[in-house]
Amino acid sequence: MASMEIQQTQSLQARQEFKLIMRLEQAGLLEMPEEEFNRLTTEVESSPLFKKLYRKERIIRYQRYPKTDISPRFYQLNEEIAAGTGTLDIESLLSDKEDVLRRIKKIGRENFERYFLYPEPGVSVGEVAKECNLELAEVEEINRLINEFSIMNEFYNPSALSSEHGIYYSKVASIERGAEGFIIGYLSPSYARGRYSIDYERFEELKGSGVVSGAEAKEIRQLFKRLELINSRKDTVTRILQGIVEKQAPYFESGNGKAVLPFSQKELAERIGVVPSSISRAIGGKSLETPWGEEKALKDFFPRPRMFRKELVRQLLETGEEFPSDEAIKAKLEQTFGVSISRRSIADLRKELKFPSAWKRKQALPQQRKL
Repeated sequence: MASMEIQQTQSLQARQEFKLIMRLEQAGLLEMPEEEFNRLTTEVESSPLFKKLYRKERIIRYQRYPKTDISPRFYQLNEEIAAGTGTLDIESLLSDKEDVLRRIKKIGRENFERYFLYPEPGVSVGEVAKECNLELAEVEEINRLINEFSIMNEFYNPSALSSEHGIYYSKVASIERGAEGFIIGYLSPSYARGRYSIDYERFEELKGSGVVSGAEAKEIRQLFKRLELINSRKDTVTRILQGIVEKQAPYFESGNGKAVLPFSQKELAERIGVVPSSISRAIGGKSLETPWGEEKALKDFFPRPRMFRKELVRQLLETGEEFPSDEAIKAKLEQTFGVSISRRSIADLRKELKFPSAWKRKQALPQQRKL
């Protein structure tokens, strides 16, 4: 009996340790730079084992996220990327990529997305070449371009945000206007493809039938673990972007910076079911492009409530409307914006904004008239 209790305790400790390790790995993955993460993803997908499970056995599939796509920026080569690229032969590099992009345009966007960007498992390279009227070498060139864009996204879509306190930004997506609302246009093909859907039941069937050996099964489980970790980062980043687009829709609709609503990382964390620290790790050093082409850091979509209230008070006072008291400002805020702020807080914010009180404004009026 005592031995069984010890075994159960050890088993529980092992599970807890495994969960802790997974959490630590997920935290590390969230903080990983975009280029490093995209390189990791590409290396995993380029492995013979992944290709076997994806193309032949169909155990792995891509599952796209709702309201996401590849950004239109993918189909454009930015001539400004030459800035700050050191000794790279930019002209030759762009010339090579333009040849591949011409082939993509030749086969058409529909075929490109069907056979290359969002490929169905089980379709061989030879079948893709036949359907798209391409040589095998041309198919491989297009696949290499997709991998390169995933890895070198920061090169092809450089951030225009200046470095502040040693922070360098990576653009991860552009927000595009769609027929049914806003679309998250990922700049990396890897993100655009979505998460990995793993058919664990089929894996068990293949293992039980002897198609998968014991040694290979262990290797496959390690691959599955890496894929699930990659999924955890993609899931978190996508849900954060979806949360930002949903909450800050008035801003994306109007383009008016004053339309940005108060939004805490804690609020978003509760909404998408993660801990607040995951939000902080995931948004660090990341930015997106607005529908009108402006780049914004993700952290800018989480203004502090005090800054938000201060902006509302500024908007009211800059209208030129006369308010007989701070209490009147309070009532107008509630009426206009539906925001309730105490009279004392309004007085503090008004002082910070360097707007005089009502009685000082009244005192100043006779003097202005004399002048």
